[in-house]
Amino acid sequence: MKEKILNNLGLKVASLVLAFAVWMAIVNISNPIVDDSQVVTVEVRNANVLKANNLTYEIVGKDVVTVSYQVRTRDRSLVKASDFHAYVDLKDYNVTGAVPVTVEINKDKENLVKSDAITAKPMVLRVDTEALQRKKFDLQVKTEGNPEEGYAWGPILPSSDSVTVEGPESIVGQINHVGVEVDVENKNADFDVTAAPVLYDANGNKLDFGDKITVSPHEIECHVSILKAKNLSLNFEVTGEVAKGYRYTGVESSVKSVPVVGTKSVLASLSTLSVASDKLNISGATGDKIVHLDLSQYLPPNTSVVGNEYKNVTVKLKVEPLTTRTFTLDLESLDKLGMEADYGYSFDKKNSDVTIRGLKEDLDSLDINKLNAILDVTNFHTGQNPGVLKFEISGGFEVVSYTPFNVTLALKEPAAATVESSTASTTEATESQ
Repeated sequence: MKEKILNNLGLKVASLVLAFAVWMAIVNISNPIVDDSQVVTVEVRNANVLKANNLTYEIVGKDVVTVSYQVRTRDRSLVKASDFHAYVDLKDYNVTGAVPVTVEINKDKENLVKSDAITAKPMVLRVDTEALQRKKFDLQVKTEGNPEEGYAWGPILPSSDSVTVEGPESIVGQINHVGVEVDVENKNADFDVTAAPVLYDANGNKLDFGDKITVSPHEIECHVSILKAKNLSLNFEVTGEVAKGYRYTGVESSVKSVPVVGTKSVLASLSTLSVASDKLNISGATGDKIVHLDLSQYLPPNTSVVGNEYKNVTVKLKVEPLTTRTFTLDLESLDKLGMEADYGYSFDKKNSDVTIRGLKEDLDSLDINKLNAILDVTNFHTGQNPGVLKFEISGGFEVVSYTPFNVTLALKEPAAATVESSTASTTEATESQ
């Protein structure tokens, strides 16, 4: 038996090698090795190395690579993008910013893919670094909507008064303030809410930088008080006198009333809010005076104002210049005060010009009849007397002057004496004839 096995051994070995070669050829022909690729997202490892040096980073361009490899045709469908791990290690970061991409494959797929044929394109990613900034911001609470009628939102207590923003210096520098927004629409009782901090620029526009920055804490819990409210009209107590030739004409405010919260008994006794301040003094003013008031400073005890907008109210104290206008009076047509029936009154002038001072708008609508001018002839003596005019003019106007004139007082001849004189003349004429 042994001799049979060893007989023609070389030929048998050659046949075996040939058979294996034929088998390999058949396998390669029916299940050949092909090139394939997958798009894989690149991880970043050891970012804390840069953070420890107060640096932040950003990958320039896309953070994906194309992984190329070789696989048997029949195994091609078994290899997925998730079987590869592409990453850059920031321990390898250098001043050039080029960090090599490393690709690994899951161990359960190593037998399907030739590990020495795995390549990534691009082979390096560019990483830019920037100084890392941490900045603390006071937290501002903003409300949206309006509570149910008759109610107002009271104190809002956030779980933190401030937040810390961390990120690239160029991005953090764009942030002006940080706040949380609380919706109080139709609320009529206290409630709690959790809100994420919102970033704003200097113009109040919202900013969104995605994952380029971190905010700590990333959520704020707020307790919102909803209180019974009452709107109080405003009464500004203005003091002082404007400069001569000017008049104070009233006050304008950016708000007409202010919502105030407090106990029911306190609110029941309130209808107006009196505002007395040194800022409301107009002494010597020759034009409008603009002041800014914090209305919360003038509230009665045990009350509070609703909303931050009432802490900076703009108030205009209006001051306008006075002007003059001249009216011409017909002296003969004037009523006379203290006139005596036995005397006659005559004038050395037909008219008198009266100068009235007031606001231009009021003067433009003033009629001469509204001056209610009267000639005062009380206690006049026979002969020439200086004329005296009196006016009953409505408030807001001032009589500056009127052109002087004289009134001549003369005794009238009695009617009986006139008849006797006429009769005597007739008799004398008859006798003469």
